[in-house]
Amino acid sequence: MFRLGWQVFRARLPELVSDRDRRRLVVVASIVAPVVFVGLVVVVVLTDDVSVASVAASAAYAAAAGAFSMLFCRLGPKGWSIPAVPSIGWRTQDAVARYYRRSAQPVAPEHRDAVLAGMDDARDRIVRTTFQSSFLLASWLLAVVAAVLVAVSGSSVHGPVFLWAPLWPLLAGSSGGVGIWTLGRQEQLRAEASALPPVPPAAPKRGRPGGPSGSKLALPGE
Repeated sequence: MFRLGWQVFRARLPELVSDRDRRRLVVVASIVAPVVFVGLVVVVVLTDDVSVASVAASAAYAAAAGAFSMLFCRLGPKGWSIPAVPSIGWRTQDAVARYYRRSAQPVAPEHRDAVLAGMDDARDRIVRTTFQSSFLLASWLLAVVAAVLVAVSGSSVHGPVFLWAPLWPLLAGSSGGVGIWTLGRQEQLRAEASALPPVPPAAPKRGRPGGPSGSKLALPGE
């Protein structure tokens, strides 16, 4: 499942993240990282003894801040938003959600159209979200390196770092892993649903549109 999802992610990413988006990410990180680095170096000079470890830790923290800032950059065309959810019954929505479980049943013929509806838009949203989660993971890794360097240098500001740093891999790893797995499951569901015959449209109701329903026999006096 993860292998199939990774293939989908790699195939769709170049089309969803343009060269302009990549340049925007680099520019934002290149602005944020130096500003944070200069600020941290000033703090180190004013509060602690300057050492190679403290300067390296400041650089790692600055790089982590630059990676984190890329989370706030827009990916995709301007005005891109989540499309409206098709109006389907709650029973059908629940049935479609059950198909994404690990031990799901094959797609039922009556759910074919509901499974395929909006799948391309959902896939592209997952690819963008998974790509952004990599920034969070990279930021955490750099922050952990910086925390280790600060601890080695004997600085007094390393304590709070170890409190929030372990939360980052949980957020980034779970988001990226679930996204890759969902992409793989989507492709499986796409293949299953596409192999089913289209659902015939419902038969129109008998009688004139807007006409009275029920018996057409006239009662006395009518």
